[in-house]
Amino acid sequence: MTPPDRTETNPTHVSGYQARYQDWRGRVEAELGPGRDFERSLVTKTLEGLGIAPLYVADASRPAPSFEIGSGGWTIATEIAHPSAKHANADLLGDLTEGATGLCIRLGSAAKGLGDQAQRGSSGVDIEDLGALDRLLDGVYLDAIPIAFESNANALPLAATFAALCQERGVDLEDTRVEFGMDPIGALARDGALPGDMEDARRELCQLAGYSRIKLNHGRSIAIDASVWHRAGGHAAQELGFALATFVQYLRWLEDDGLAPAQAHVEFVWRFDVGRDVFTEIAKLRAARELCARVLGAMGIEECAPMKLSVTTSPRGLAKRDPWTNMLRTSLGVFAGATGGADMITALPFDTALGLPSPLGRRNARNTQLVLAHESRLEHVGDPARGAYYVEERTNGLCEAAWSVFLAVEEEGGMVKALDSDWVAGELDRSRADLHEAIAHRRWPLVGVSEYPGASLELDPDREAAEGGAIEAARAATATRLAARGTVSIGAIDDFPHAREAARQGATIEEIGDALVRGARQTMRAVPGFREASVFERLVEAAEALPEPPRVFLACLGPLARHTARAGFATQLLLAGGFEVVQSEPDLTPAQLGAAAKAAGATLVCLAGSDDDYGSDIALEALASLRDHGAREVWIAAPPERAAKPLEEAGLDGHIFMGCDAEAALSSFLKSAGADLAEVSR
Repeated sequence: MTPPDRTETNPTHVSGYQARYQDWRGRVEAELGPGRDFERSLVTKTLEGLGIAPLYVADASRPAPSFEIGSGGWTIATEIAHPSAKHANADLLGDLTEGATGLCIRLGSAAKGLGDQAQRGSSGVDIEDLGALDRLLDGVYLDAIPIAFESNANALPLAATFAALCQERGVDLEDTRVEFGMDPIGALARDGALPGDMEDARRELCQLAGYSRIKLNHGRSIAIDASVWHRAGGHAAQELGFALATFVQYLRWLEDDGLAPAQAHVEFVWRFDVGRDVFTEIAKLRAARELCARVLGAMGIEECAPMKLSVTTSPRGLAKRDPWTNMLRTSLGVFAGATGGADMITALPFDTALGLPSPLGRRNARNTQLVLAHESRLEHVGDPARGAYYVEERTNGLCEAAWSVFLAVEEEGGMVKALDSDWVAGELDRSRADLHEAIAHRRWPLVGVSEYPGASLELDPDREAAEGGAIEAARAATATRLAARGTVSIGAIDDFPHAREAARQGATIEEIGDALVRGARQTMRAVPGFREASVFERLVEAAEALPEPPRVFLACLGPLARHTARAGFATQLLLAGGFEVVQSEPDLTPAQLGAAAKAAGATLVCLAGSDDDYGSDIALEALASLRDHGAREVWIAAPPERAAKPLEEAGLDGHIFMGCDAEAALSSFLKSAGADLAEVSR
C-alpha cells in the first residue's frame, strides 16, 4: 500500500482560509437550525451566573492581567487541629519530618477568647497560655518555617504569647514568618461572637498592625479570610466581593489610626478555600490578585508588595461516605491552588469530615502536595494559566461579578454594617439555597454520594467517640493546669509590650484579652456551615435508622437492551438515598413481575423500560399486577412527558429522571418506607 503524500504544506481545501470566531459561530448556528438559540443550547451557567461558552479565542478587548506570578513553589502546610497540645505537637513534628514546610494551626475556643472552660478544645488546639503554646511548638524552630494561626479576633493576646515564647527561646521575632490571623469580621461571622465589641477589635487590630509593622519583617498580622463565606455556601463572586469589602474596611481603620494603605497592605494575608471546580478556583485566585491591585490602584498605590495568598482545600466538598473519593477532590484543590499562584497550600486529610484525621489521612494530604510539587514539577512553572483564553475570560468575569458584590456591600455602609444588619447572611442564604438545589437536582454531582455511591456506606463508629474523648481529655488537662497555677494578677493592658510581659508571667490568653479593657461581648447569628454531601448523606442516615434496610423493586420491562439505561440510572439514584435495590430479570410477564416483587419483600417499586414499553398494554398489566401483589407505591424512571398517558391515568405515584429533584423523590420514597425525615427536611 502506497503511503499518502504528506509533503503538501498548503492543501487546496484550506488555501487562503483564515479562521474567525464569527465564521465558526455562524456555522454552529446553522447546524443548530431554526428555533434553537446558541446561548440556550450551548452556553451553561456557573453558580455565580456566569456563562461557559463552548469555545474561547484570543480577544484584543480582554484586559491583560496586571499581576505576575513567578515560579519557585509554595509552602506545603499541614493543618494542626488535635485538642491536646501534646498530641498536636506529635502530629506537626511527624508532618515536618515527612516533607511539610509550614504549619496551619486551628485554634480552640481558649485561644479565641470565646466560651467557658466546658467548651474549650471543641474546635481546635487548646492553647490557653504560654506553657500550652510551648508544648505545641516543642521541637520547632520558630524562625525556620512559616506558622499560620487560624483567623480569629483574639490575635493580639495570641501574638503577645507567641512573642513571649520567642523571647523565652532567644528567637528574634523579626526573623519569624508567623501569621497571627487577626480578622474580627470573619471571626464574628463564623463564630457568632467576639471577645469584646467591634470597637475593641478595631483598636486591637490597629495596635497589632502597628507593632507588626516595626517588629515583624516577614510575617503578617491581619487575615482576609474568605473561607468563612465559602463554607457557608457562598459562590466565588461572593467570596471575592466580601473579601474585598473586608480589606477596604480594615484599610480604613488603619488609615484612621495613622497607617497609610501604602504601608498597611503588606500586613495582610488573603485566605481562600479551593474546591474541585478547577477552572473556577484558578480564576478565583487570579481575580483576587487583580481586585487587590485595583483597590490599591484606586488609592494611588501603583507599586506595591506582592499579595500574600494562602489556600486550604475545601472542607465544604468533603464526603463522610466513601471518603476515598475525597482524595480526588483534595488533589484537584491543590492543583488549582498551585496553578492559581498560592503562596501557601494546606491540604486537608481525606477523612477530615469524619472527625480527627487518621495518620493515613495526614500522610496522604502531605504526599498529595509533594507529588504535585516535585514529581509533577508544578513548583517549577511560573503562572501556568496565563494566556489560557478560558481562564482569562473566567477571571475577568469573576472580577466584574465580585466588584458588583463589593459595591453592594459599600451601599450597605461597609462590611461591618452589612454584617450587622444581616444583609450578608441573607445573601449567603440565597446562594446556599441555590447550591442546595443544584445538588438536589444533581446538576452539581458528587461522585460517591449522589453519583455512583460507594458499595460500602457504613461509617467507622469509633471515630466520633474518639474525637469526643480527645476533647474531654483536653478539657480535663486544661482545668487541672489552671487549678494548679492559681491566680495571676495583672492590671489593665493598653499596649503590646505589656501584653507580652503578662504572658511571660503566666497569664492566660483569655486573661490578657480581658485586661485589654474590652466592652461587652458582641454577638450575632453565625453564618451556618454547609457541607455539600450532607444533602444526600442525611437521607442515607434516615434509611439506616430503620429496623430493616428500605428496599425498592426495580421492575424492568422488556428485554435487557431496552431497559438497561433507565434501570442503571434508577439503581444509582436509589442507592444514593440508602435504598437496597432488587432488580428483576428481563422479559418477565406482568404476573411474574408482581410475584417477583412480593418475593423480594418490596412494597416500593420503580418501573424501568423504553418509551414504547411504557405505552404498551404490558406496562398497564404490570402496574396492576404489582398493586395486586402489595406494592404501596409505584414510580417510573421517566419524566412525566415521556410516560404514556394511560399509565399515568392508571395511578403512578411519582417520577425519577435526569434533572429531577432527587432529594425530594428519595425523601418521598423514604417516608413511604417509614423513615423519620425530621432531620433531613429543608
